[in-house]
Formats: sequence, structure tokens, C-alpha cells
Amino acid sequence: MTTETPDRRTRLLQAAAELFTEHPYDTVTTTQIARRAGVAYGLIAHHFGNKRGLYLATVQAAADHLRSVRDAPPEGGTPLEMLHNALDRHIAYIDDNAAGFLALMHGSNGADPEVRAIIDELRWEGARRILDALGVTDPAPPLLRTTMHGWVGFLDETIIDRLRHGDVPRSHLVALAAATLVTALRTATALEPDSGIDTEVLA
Repeated sequence: MTTETPDRRTRLLQAAAELFTEHPYDTVTTTQIARRAGVAYGLIAHHFGNKRGLYLATVQAAADHLRSVRDAPPEGGTPLEMLHNALDRHIAYIDDNAAGFLALMHGSNGADPEVRAIIDELRWEGARRILDALGVTDPAPPLLRTTMHGWVGFLDETIIDRLRHGDVPRSHLVALAAATLVTALRTATALEPDSGIDTEVLA
């Protein structure tokens, strides 16, 4: 019994991620989720309380999975190689888990403050890792904070576009995201030279 419960919970999360990606939240029913997961309807209440609890768990699970991939040490001998490696791994993971990522991003567009908090935390953690590598202390100066928030939004939107159309090679998107980040940081540093960025690393 103890070995089956996590499997059923995972199946509910996977089914919910798919349905919340395919349809608006309000139109998805717990009956549909249970049917797609192939489990008893009552397991939703047992594990998550209700549909909202399941939705929040779906968003959190997607964020946690993406975080585990993002936070693994990148490979490469130079900062640029490590950036390319981290971006490639990030996008490759999303390619293999498109439903969860789209459910996560769909939640970011809503008005639910709990969902927004999960996604904002995930996004800023990734931005903060890059700033740490550049020698920027916390809290980041306002211009760098704005720059990183903008770049993370750019990265997410380009990934979503690629998932929807399927016509951009992953290597091209990696190169585009890396070049955009470097250009944005160089511009920010030119505008505010005392921003704290290690210019040797940025170069």
C-alpha cells in the first residue's frame, strides 16, 4: 500500500498538469483529472483536499522539478560555456516536460497570489544564481534587478513560443538567450558602472 500511494499521487499531478495546460482552470473538473489519472476520485481529496489544492501542488511540483535541473552544477571551462550548458540543460528538460512547464507558465498569468509567489520565487532564484556568479551582492542594485527580471521573462516567452511552434533548434535558442543576457548586462553596467558586476567575468 505504501508503494502505490506515491504513484497514484504522481499520476494525479501529471494528469492535472496536462488538463490545466489544455483547458482553463475553471473548466477542468476533479472528475476529469481522476479519470485521466486512472485513479479513484476520492484520492484527490485524500492527497490535496480539493481542486485548488491539487492545482497548487501541480504548480509547486513543476517548479521543484525545474529547480532541481537548474541548480545542478553546469559544465564548462569558461563562464560563457557554463551559461550555455545551463541554458541547454534547462531547455532540454522543458522539452521533455512541456505539459508541466506550460501549466506553470499558465499559472503565472493568473491572479492567484499563491501561484504567482511560487513562480516569482523560482524565477528570481535563477536570476540570483547568475548575479552571484558575477559577484553581485544581495540585494541587487535596482537596474540589475530590473534587467534580470526582464531577461527571465524573455527566456520564458521564447521557450513557450518554441514549444508551440516547434521550428527553432534548441541550440539557436540557447545562443539567443545567452547573447541577450550578456548584451543586457553590459548595457546595465555601462549605465551604472558601480553596479557590482565583475567586469572581467562579464567580458
